[in-house]
Amino acid sequence: MTEYRIDDLARRAGTTTRNVRVYQESGLLPRPLRRGRVAIYTDRHLRQLQAIIRLLGEGFTVKHILKFLTGLQRGADLVEVLDLADLGELVTAPWSHPVQKTLTRVQLEEQLGTVDAATLRRLVGGGVIQETTEPDVYLVPDMRLIEDFGTLVARGAPLSAMLEVSAVVDEKMDEVARALTRSGYTEVVRQRGTGWLPTDDDELAWAADFVDALRRVARRAAHASLDRAFDAAVRAELRQYRQESAER
Repeated sequence: MTEYRIDDLARRAGTTTRNVRVYQESGLLPRPLRRGRVAIYTDRHLRQLQAIIRLLGEGFTVKHILKFLTGLQRGADLVEVLDLADLGELVTAPWSHPVQKTLTRVQLEEQLGTVDAATLRRLVGGGVIQETTEPDVYLVPDMRLIEDFGTLVARGAPLSAMLEVSAVVDEKMDEVARALTRSGYTEVVRQRGTGWLPTDDDELAWAADFVDALRRVARRAAHASLDRAFDAAVRAELRQYRQESAER
């Protein structure tokens, strides 16, 4: 069994020691073994760290990965449930390509304006930013969200209101994702039976194709539904606005 110090582990995984510590503190990565005062990591840590990095690169958030890992750990080890070497192939159509970045509190406020303690907690709680081991330094999993919030703030929208909307959307999308995942699970059980896992290349190819098709359909259906709902909501709000204006 190969052993790694934290610097070696980060180098092998293509990340930084800061990120390794953040993933540990977030519950994504198991704590290292201890040999005196020295932290020792193993191949299991390396494989799980590589999987986390790939999932983040595919557009999953730390919150969603943590939910996924927690669910798996109730029944079986991640390595036993998914062949990590094939994980990138199973997720063949990424939802997005987020750009991670580390920002100081000052840099964050340059984007969003003054951020008080309560708003900072909401940003962390909503997964928009993540705390690091350094004070007033935060990991941003997806800079596009910060930039979008900043665009609205620059147009006079209160950040607190945007965070409330984001929380509602996130909750609804969690419900949608659970419904879609459940439908996929039901179909796999119908076709392959309860407890089925790929055992050869043909079965792995079938699983990859199924996941790919499910995600493509889900993404397009979700976008189309949101577009229709948004258009209808805007028209309704405009009618209400005109009616209130006429009454004045």
